Amino acid sequence: MSKFIDRLDEIIDGAPARMGFGPARGAKVPGLALIVQVSSSHKAGVDTAAGVSPDCIFLSGLSGAAQVDELKDSLTGKVWGVKTGSLSAADAKAFQEAGAGVLAFQLNGTSIGAVSSDDSARLLCIDPAADVEDLRDMNSLPIDAVLFPLAGASSSWTLDDLAKVARVRSRLGKYLLAEITEPPAADDLKVLRTAGINGLVLDVSVGKDTLEAFKKTLLEMPKAGPERSSRANAILPGAVLSQPAEEHEHEPDEDDE
Repeated sequence: MSKFIDRLDEIIDGAPARMGFGPARGAKVPGLALIVQVSSSHKAGVDTAAGVSPDCIFLSGLSGAAQVDELKDSLTGKVWGVKTGSLSAADAKAFQEAGAGVLAFQLNGTSIGAVSSDDSARLLCIDPAADVEDLRDMNSLPIDAVLFPLAGASSSWTLDDLAKVARVRSRLGKYLLAEITEPPAADDLKVLRTAGINGLVLDVSVGKDTLEAFKKTLLEMPKAGPERSSRANAILPGAVLSQPAEEHEHEPDEDDE
């Protein structure tokens, strides 16, 4: 099982991390996972991201697995992965051999062989506006999580944006990650978590100070209550709603006769 998936489980359960990976036992667990994306100036970006100690680092815009060699020192001991477009089986194997614990890719053009191994977490990048049936069909794919953009700035998010999150969550039994452009406020984070989001992806270009402040906000989130969405109970077909129990007509007891 991927270390990244283990970490998501720890965050969802609100339990301290296990010995041997991540924060030491007893360390405070964030309310949502923080994933820092490095999409350009990779050497400097990875150094900045590593200094923040996020739950995962995504590398995007790479020319190939060979480019990871110059970043290995900064990535040592970190959970990291690659975010790309289409992914071939050869590239997937090369990235995994280089140490990638997460592979994020698009549906079109990705080889079946690229997702045949579960040694790395497999993330499918989706369009939240995809057809409802297409979203349901993705449940059968060999993927662990889905990643989609939450467009716009957090200050301008509306209930329509939240409805898009709910639309994806109600049809996909996978971990749900949202790519954002700026850190949400503390109250917005609680709403996003309740809607079913498990982690947020933020680009390193927002700056180290912003990332560190956001990480602190995530750590200060109150523990999720019983109403929170979990991967196990949040995935119900959209058309399946709980129906009130039918009232049974009272049958007279023998004593009533």
